[in-house]
Amino acid sequence: MIKNIYLSKQEQMVFNVISSADMAYTDEIGDIFPILKPYQINKICYSLSSKGYLYRLKKGVYLVQKKPSDFPAIKNPYKIALVLFKGYIGFSTALRLYDLIDYEPFTIFIVTENKSTEKIIGEYTFKAVAIGEKATGMTYYKDVYISTIAKTFFDCFYKPQYGGGYSTITKALYDADVAWDEFLHYFDFASSSLCQRTGYVLELLSQETDKIPEEVLQYFRKRIKNNTKLLPSAGGKGHYIKRWMLLDNLGKENILSWWHHG
Repeated sequence: MIKNIYLSKQEQMVFNVISSADMAYTDEIGDIFPILKPYQINKICYSLSSKGYLYRLKKGVYLVQKKPSDFPAIKNPYKIALVLFKGYIGFSTALRLYDLIDYEPFTIFIVTENKSTEKIIGEYTFKAVAIGEKATGMTYYKDVYISTIAKTFFDCFYKPQYGGGYSTITKALYDADVAWDEFLHYFDFASSSLCQRTGYVLELLSQETDKIPEEVLQYFRKRIKNNTKLLPSAGGKGHYIKRWMLLDNLGKENILSWWHHG
């Protein structure tokens, strides 16, 4: 419960200006009210936060509450994600923003270069996933920085657990308009095992649909090098696919479950 929602004259002055925004930044408040010292702004924001008018996201950044509440009212979790972590919206969150999956995930994935961590705010979990120098290929879409469609699928094949798994990824791929040249470009610096896993899954999809161009499959066939597993951390039981030097320890029925049971 909010015990005290009475606002002082300074608090009212500041909140009247920021109340129409989704987020408030202490440096911007300082620009608007140069008469206020930084320590005064911090004190005002802290007080507004304790009374439920603001919710602190990180140092100097607050979520503006339209009505005072202890619980954060999140309208745009994607913008909040990029305030919390430096990177771009990716994996299944990007698939959702591109309307390639139809459910609303409450875990928001942010691709970063070197920081893997997570933060829970309200009903959302904001999860930063570091992929090093592979953290490239973003665009500006729906007011946020997000991986391009082609890069989204590369990232999902690179770390399928964050893309919703192979069934979600293949269903989204079937519905997407992919720039295949860009997609393959990201694999030029990828491991042979990643190429084998990706090529095998794409071949399964091509056997059921006409979605995958033959030259794309040829690219991955040229990258076959060593024995690998489809799910590297899973057990060794499954079906060995000689042409891909790959142990399918997941199964076609699971990879394309949406197709077979749709």
